[in-house]
Amino acid sequence: MAKHLYLLSGMGSDERVFQNITFPDQYILHFIPWLTPLPDETLAAYASRMTAHIPADEDITLVGVSMGGIVSLEIARQRPVSKVILISSIKTTAERPVYFNLLRRTRLLALLALPDAILFGRHRDLIIHFFLKAESPEEKKLLLDYVKNTDFVYLRWAIRILITWENEVIPSPLVHIHGAKDLTLPISTVKADYVIPDGGHFMIYNRAKEITAILKNELN
Repeated sequence: MAKHLYLLSGMGSDERVFQNITFPDQYILHFIPWLTPLPDETLAAYASRMTAHIPADEDITLVGVSMGGIVSLEIARQRPVSKVILISSIKTTAERPVYFNLLRRTRLLALLALPDAILFGRHRDLIIHFFLKAESPEEKKLLLDYVKNTDFVYLRWAIRILITWENEVIPSPLVHIHGAKDLTLPISTVKADYVIPDGGHFMIYNRAKEITAILKNELN
């Protein structure tokens, strides 16, 4: 039976984040694109729509980056998978950053009701540089392209899902790869199988050599 590798990128990004990764030849690669959420759609319903086209009898492995990792976990709750590989993500409620809990306990989530121009239109360069650690003009250009072209309906939904998400179920087998310098999802609350010492939240792109070596070991 053929082996299929399904890739899920981070919030608002696309298959370009994987362009520096070399995957083992024995896998057929598929990228699962983000969809526009339906009104009040749950994560479970959204994950079901994302994978509706995948044949039930396929031998699949999931590779999820950041928000894509959280969706990968939900997919693994709904159908059998051979393995889940998380990169720069979290797998349980306990691994949520402290500031997520602050947002949950306060009314700051109400800021999502602000107009698009106010909520998403300012200081994008600063956010990308600080939280995602873009290390080159090429990376910064790619990230700015994501920010400028991400649908705001999707972005509001994804932020709310990410902040309020809770999970205690870890599928087996699961492999977690994380960066020691990740500012978006700090390593201090994460228990990872592999830690990239100088990896930030965008290490899928700028630490591709190290991640490729790990994937080669885990996918063979």
